[in-house]
Amino acid sequence: MTGPASSFPELTVLARQVDIEVGKVRARADAGGGAVSVEVDAFGAITDLQLTESGLRAGAAALSAAITASHRTACAAAAAAAQELRAPLLRDSRVARAMEAFNQVPAVPETHLLRRAGRAPVDDDPPFGGGSFMRRA
Repeated sequence: MTGPASSFPELTVLARQVDIEVGKVRARADAGGGAVSVEVDAFGAITDLQLTESGLRAGAAALSAAITASHRTACAAAAAAAQELRAPLLRDSRVARAMEAFNQVPAVPETHLLRRAGRAPVDDDPPFGGGSFMRRA
């Protein structure tokens, strides 16, 4: 077999390899003068959080700010590392064609969305005591 379908298994193997490598991505960032250290995965989930005694003594507002800052920095680093790992896959012409085809899927017509958004909510259900078909006769 030749053509795009014949290269599908090869592309699947490449995608799996990239997925495995992206799953290993970790990034760490410190904030608050080292009082907080956050490690995240490629998706921004915290995988490790370290707080020092000085960070705890700094107060809730300072600690929150340090955690947020270190999380934001670690997420940016992890996202960049994951993007670098995905780059070969995203440069593949087969993936580019698939993404292009996916992006050309027709969307819901806007007129439908506008018409629905403009309608007032209507409660047209009768009360349970007023003749519901669920009531026993």
